[in-house]
Amino acid sequence: MFAGMNKNISLLIYLLYSVFCFDIAFAQVNDPVWDNTKNKSWGTEFEQVQIISSADGEIQKAWYHQSAKTFPQPLIISLHTWSGDYNQEDPLTKEILLRDCNYIHPDFRGPNNNPSACGSDLVISDMEDAILFAVKRGNVDTNNVHIIGVSGGGYATLLAYLKLNYPVKSFNAWAPISNLSDWYWESKGRNAKYATDVEHVAMKNGKMDWSELDKRSPIKLSVPAEKRKNSVLNIYEGVHDGYTGSVPISHSILFYNKVAAAIFPNKKENVVADSIIRSLITKRINPSADTLHKLNNRVIHLLKQLPGLSLTIFEGTHEMLVSPALVLPPIDENKNEQQLNIFTIGDSNGAFEFGWPQQMTKLLPYSTVINKSISGNTIGFDNLDQPRLNTLTNINFYLDSAYSKLPANTELDYIIINIGTNDTKTIFNDRQKEVVANMTALLQKINAYLNEHHKKQPHICIISPSPMDEAKIDKVKYGGGDLRIQKNNKLFKKIANANAVNFLNTYDLLKNNFSAKTTDGIHLNEKAQFELATYILSYINSTQRK
Repeated sequence: MFAGMNKNISLLIYLLYSVFCFDIAFAQVNDPVWDNTKNKSWGTEFEQVQIISSADGEIQKAWYHQSAKTFPQPLIISLHTWSGDYNQEDPLTKEILLRDCNYIHPDFRGPNNNPSACGSDLVISDMEDAILFAVKRGNVDTNNVHIIGVSGGGYATLLAYLKLNYPVKSFNAWAPISNLSDWYWESKGRNAKYATDVEHVAMKNGKMDWSELDKRSPIKLSVPAEKRKNSVLNIYEGVHDGYTGSVPISHSILFYNKVAAAIFPNKKENVVADSIIRSLITKRINPSADTLHKLNNRVIHLLKQLPGLSLTIFEGTHEMLVSPALVLPPIDENKNEQQLNIFTIGDSNGAFEFGWPQQMTKLLPYSTVINKSISGNTIGFDNLDQPRLNTLTNINFYLDSAYSKLPANTELDYIIINIGTNDTKTIFNDRQKEVVANMTALLQKINAYLNEHHKKQPHICIISPSPMDEAKIDKVKYGGGDLRIQKNNKLFKKIANANAVNFLNTYDLLKNNFSAKTTDGIHLNEKAQFELATYILSYINSTQRK
């Protein structure tokens, strides 16, 4: 049954792309963003290593990071794009360092423009060698190994899923190529350089060896369902790819259908229907999709989730969404894939572009995080003689704004309050009793607003202000502030209990080695902001389990 269905879908895709390519057949496709080979900058946290190939003895280079943590950590194998090599800058490295997990960025024979590369047996062997090198060298949780790739790296990820022997936990392919023969003609019609690359791989004496391309095409290979029963394959694709990117979305959809049919034979409902395929390709929209369901604030046009397999078609082009790329795989148990609405109130630590609310947005890929953090914000003082920095004065306006930004017909699930540092400035030293009263008044005003506007009661949580490093702070502005924060935190906990809201003492959680988490003694660096966000995520998850 599925064999006939696959033939029909292949014909469908061919006919649709005959129309699809008409508008863009003469467009020149140069190196897109996700196949940029010019940037080759690597930080000192990464080491260039050499791996002797077990297949032919050749030296294969890679960039490698070993976790400094004392207990076993996940291993991420990040694969370069079609035209890249191990030296190609990887946008995932920043996320790797925030998590301090093990990482390797192998070469696997470099650009896909010669027979030794482009899905060859050497490529698979090199990926296996890279994994074994990292496992031997680092403190790796061998049950927590993950492969991630975009574009040509997505293509290699699909091949790894089909052919790699190592028991990888998850394979994550963004905008992958699955059929080299199809992609050759699609690239040739666009006058893209990728057609020439494919010719260099499989053209012999002026004739294309189509059978050679089949050997290197994931869509043509068998699915090792039994071998992958403990693994997951996640495929992500922007709906406009092929129009504004180099790989038509048919590559992702048809490969998903192939794997779904192999893993769950005779389950027709698991595959993407012809009508949905037509709509996604020709209209670049799925009229039946839930437009409130978003990934990283992008509308999800199609989401298919099966045990061990998923397909996500999102509003985007030929790309990987970097922020959730390490959140979506099953790397960390501290995760939440629900559609939550979260309102955050903070000061400068929350206002930074890398602040804790922004880190929460990353860690909660399907949620809406509305952030109202202002540098200098207080609980209830006119800091710097500015009423706009007084949360108690402005809370109703904040709430009006938050509710106006929510997805249609939804309400807030959480209000997270992380202010109080500026209330402990030396200028307010003699007014600390007011800080406690102001926090109580703030909670009362929030609850009064919710009642007056007939809003669902969200979870409300006070996050303790972070520590201060007294050795680094501006002592004129903040001297003695850390002791005031400690005293206030104890009272905030009592206030929370008295007002039936939650309190999360992140002061104690962040205190260890705090001098490494701040430059000026007040503001958290990016890694500490990420750490704080993970604590808040743990709190959210704990409330979801109740």
